[in-house]
Amino acid sequence: MAGFEGALPLDAFDVCAANPAREHVAEPDAALKLVEELSNGQALRKIKLSNKSYGAKAAKAIAEKLASLRGVKDVDVSDVIAGRPEAEALEVLETLATALAKASGYGDAKRSRITSLDVSDNALGQKGLDALLPLFMGAAPLVHLKTCNNGMSSAAAHQLKDVLTSKGVTSLESFHYFNNMSGDEGAKAIAEIVQKSPDLTDLRFSGTRAGRAGSLVFAEALRARQLLVTVDLADNTFGTDGGQLLGEWLSAANGASPLEVLNVRDCSLGDDGFGELCSGLEKCDNLRALDFSGNELTADAFTSTKWLASCASTLEVLQVEENEFSSRGAGRLAKGFSASQFPALSTFVCRASEIGSRGALALARAVVKAAPSLKALELDGNGLSDEALAELATVVPADVLGELEDNDEDLCDEDELDDADDVDDLAAAVAGVAVA
Repeated sequence: MAGFEGALPLDAFDVCAANPAREHVAEPDAALKLVEELSNGQALRKIKLSNKSYGAKAAKAIAEKLASLRGVKDVDVSDVIAGRPEAEALEVLETLATALAKASGYGDAKRSRITSLDVSDNALGQKGLDALLPLFMGAAPLVHLKTCNNGMSSAAAHQLKDVLTSKGVTSLESFHYFNNMSGDEGAKAIAEIVQKSPDLTDLRFSGTRAGRAGSLVFAEALRARQLLVTVDLADNTFGTDGGQLLGEWLSAANGASPLEVLNVRDCSLGDDGFGELCSGLEKCDNLRALDFSGNELTADAFTSTKWLASCASTLEVLQVEENEFSSRGAGRLAKGFSASQFPALSTFVCRASEIGSRGALALARAVVKAAPSLKALELDGNGLSDEALAELATVVPADVLGELEDNDEDLCDEDELDDADDVDDLAAAVAGVAVA
């Protein structure tokens, strides 16, 4: 959905523009004051009512003015019932939804023309979705939808699927479904929405308590979605099989994939699943941001770094923190960086990955040399000696190196490298990018 940041366009209204304070609005007079600049019959394209908690009387007071508006296309009613009892909250949602549907449909709530909708942060559940149906059911199919942090159950997810796919395919171009509790069965319902959304370019499906079964169904649903540019799949349970499905999705692109952002943080990929995924990433030469954090990756995950070379010219942000790849893995990553130039890379995050002094120094040297636009290099939570910390300060500019408050040289044992098969490779990585 188009945001309301910065100066508002003339055809937009944000209830918080004049008074940004988060507050409960219970009395009609206080509610009417919030919308006093709106005029009856006014043409308005965007309206944002979020960050205020409306009581039933307050909602009714502003509903008449809202309903008199015309031409509303973009609606943000996120976080409008915080702290309200369920019965009152549902009444508020229905009152606002009916009025805004009329505002979009020129006085007819059944002919809603809303195309962009944000209903996040309302603890909806199935009852809340029922109350908001006037915003979903109309003449103009939704193009942008956010329903995040709403406690959507499996039943609510299936209801959402039924509403959005009632006419077969959807018109969704962006769909954000984050921090709900719909589990495996809900994941299957959301997967069907994705399958029936051929124009989807921006997808967020994360934090839904989907287990392996639901995650695999969802990964399978991505196969046909080759227009995706931004994808957030964090906090799912894909495992090796899911990694393979994700890799196949990326490999299926006809020509270069348009994918620019991929987040698979905390997805239980492991080394094998990560390898399967990376086989597909080798076709993605438009990537700007990658997040592989929290996937229990060891050094074996970076036996090949072809995926890194594929996106070298475009990559801006790379996050691989909270893994277990040690100095050996850091050395392999260092070799990957030393093999290419990364002119756009501004942020590299590699915290808490059990890296010791030798690996951290090799990696830092490689990244600094390969990325002239680097603005942030994060290595906190690893195990560097005092000597290594001092040397690191000479390798990485002070305004680039992140804090190292959680560094603990006892966290990692460099002795593991002494008999490692690739210790010579690590030494070569260090020497090959050494600072004069």
